[in-house]
Amino acid sequence: MGDPGEIAKGEYKIRPKTNIAALLADGDFARVWGAGALFGVARWLETLAVGIFVIDLTGSAAVVAVVGSMRMLPLLLLGAVVGTLANRFSRRTLLLAGTAVAGLSALSLGLLALAGAIAVWQIAIGSFLTGVLWATDHPVRRTMMADIAGQARTGTAMSLEASASHVTRLVGVGLGGLLVGTVGVEGAYLLGAALYALVIILLMGIGRREAPTPGLHRNLLADTVGGLRILAAERFLLAVLAVTIIFNFFGFAYFAMVPVIGRAVLHVDAFAIGLLSATEAAASLVVSLVFAARAPRRSLGALYALGVLVLMGGILIFALSSSYWLSLAVMGVTGAAMGSYSVAQSTLTLLASPPALRTRAMGALAICIGLAPLGMLHLGWLAEHLGAPAAVAISAAEGAAAVIAVMLLFPRILTPDLPGAGGTGVVTGTGRGAGRPEAE
Repeated sequence: MGDPGEIAKGEYKIRPKTNIAALLADGDFARVWGAGALFGVARWLETLAVGIFVIDLTGSAAVVAVVGSMRMLPLLLLGAVVGTLANRFSRRTLLLAGTAVAGLSALSLGLLALAGAIAVWQIAIGSFLTGVLWATDHPVRRTMMADIAGQARTGTAMSLEASASHVTRLVGVGLGGLLVGTVGVEGAYLLGAALYALVIILLMGIGRREAPTPGLHRNLLADTVGGLRILAAERFLLAVLAVTIIFNFFGFAYFAMVPVIGRAVLHVDAFAIGLLSATEAAASLVVSLVFAARAPRRSLGALYALGVLVLMGGILIFALSSSYWLSLAVMGVTGAAMGSYSVAQSTLTLLASPPALRTRAMGALAICIGLAPLGMLHLGWLAEHLGAPAAVAISAAEGAAAVIAVMLLFPRILTPDLPGAGGTGVVTGTGRGAGRPEAE
């Protein structure tokens, strides 16, 4: 899967500095990457718009947390299964199915909102259906990107993916705040439906077809469990997944609380709330672009773990701040940490996993991300009893302690070089020089 000419006579050649341009020139890669960017905009504009709409409608932080948790639940329920299905069926077909479900859901909710008949329970169901698309993202779409890019360019591919994610978040939250403040939540849903339609058009043009992975059993459950058992033997990968769990349980839920804190503590309007999230997304974008340009291979595990630790510290300060401008500045710091985390997450998972188990490793990653609903319920319960700011602060402090525990229990994640996964990680090549990390 690597680039032709990358290794010659057992020696590692310097990777060309045109990886970004070469990847984007590949039509299939550009389509998969562009599809992710489009439904990323739809995802984030819906996330912010729904958060503002629900808190204004109900006045309950717990309801906001529950609705947000419904969007993440399919990752927990379907992540491992989708990872196995991606080895059996066309990934393009799986992506098309998930996009169609999300698009029909957005269209239906938009029409209900236009008619003035939308209810919170309908929004919650719609969030769950959107989550079905999220469940296909890591084990299907991102694995497709890595397969097209090849082992040597996986880091660059994931950096481009993270950059697009932050741009789409920047655009999405800005549109979400603007649409709720001017048109109403129906504007966010209907625009989302149009974006999903564009995604389907892009995916239909993908020319690559994947052959099913040989050696799979007919029993879907047996294949899923067997793959997870193999992955559990990789301690470095376990550390990566543990940090992912910590972020999603203790950190991710705070995004749902930004509208709550913006309204109740900072006393700002929908546009200003959108600006908070947009600032964080902008800082994340800058960091991910640096990763895309430099494609670092060393100390990715340390950047990953320490990025989450810094993120938890920033969330703690945000929760305790009563100044909008301080909160805005802190969002820049958390955004930079988020950029480091988001690039390293998929890169580490893909490169530390055997190629035959990549989709299932990404499925396991989706399960870890899918634990976010439990974190949201935890945060929602704390918010109901202690208020949103105290709840976010407590959750961030718990997350920081958990990251430190992982670094102590799995010190390998802090090593400069990424361990290979059974000889199939970042270590490639034959002859003289084989077994060394790939040169920059």
